This record gives sequence, C-alpha cells and structure tokens, in this order.
Amino acid sequence: MIRNLFFLAAMAMFGQNPDMRFYVLGILEKGDKWTPEVTDETKQIQAGHMANIKRLADEKKLILAGPLAQEGGDMRGIFVFDTDKLDDAKKWCDTDPAVQSGRLKVRLIRWYSAKGIGITPPVK
Repeated sequence: MIRNLFFLAAMAMFGQNPDMRFYVLGILEKGDKWTPEVTDETKQIQAGHMANIKRLADEKKLILAGPLAQEGGDMRGIFVFDTDKLDDAKKWCDTDPAVQSGRLKVRLIRWYSAKGIGITPPVK
C-alpha cells in the first residue's frame, strides 16, 4: 500500500515535466545456470546475446546496454529500453539467448528520465 501511494505521488510530481518520460531499466543478473567457465557453449550463448543486443538496438527498442565494471556480485549489466511498458521489455528480454539458457536473468524497473536519452554522438 505504501509503495502504491509513493508511486501515485511520484506520478503526480513527475508528470509535471514535459521534458521527462518513463523508460524500462533492465538489471542483468547471474541466472541459475550462470558459470564463470568459458566453454564452446558459453561462447555461443554470449555471441547470441551480443547479436540480440544489436538487433534490439537496430529496431530502436534498446537505447543502452553494457556490462557493469564491478568485481564479483550477481549484477552483470544493464539495458535501457525505449518503452514504458514492463511487458514489452520482458518480451524483448525473453528473446535473449543468455536469458533463455538461464545464464542471465533480468530484473525490470520503470525508470523516469529525460526524453531522448542515449549516446551522442553514437560510437562507430
């Protein structure tokens, strides 16, 4: 209940700024089948993971993605999706071979930020 009240208060406060909007932030974490070993299978899963990131970016669904620079821990990386709908972002995450294999799992959170966020200029 308190969470819902906080969310409603935040919506009222955040809804006032036309230069802001909601996105979906994905926190990639180690999944149940994560392993630090590098094998032919993990290389294939990683290649598919990277290809999926590129496809989602090319389709303008994924704004930012990348690994976290921390040592250890369960968090592995982030996604920022160009949607405010958790269901859309979940559907897109479910196309990732690393998620499908159980190597990674994704925690999705609605995130409020400036309109038009991204990397400027795009890195070639």
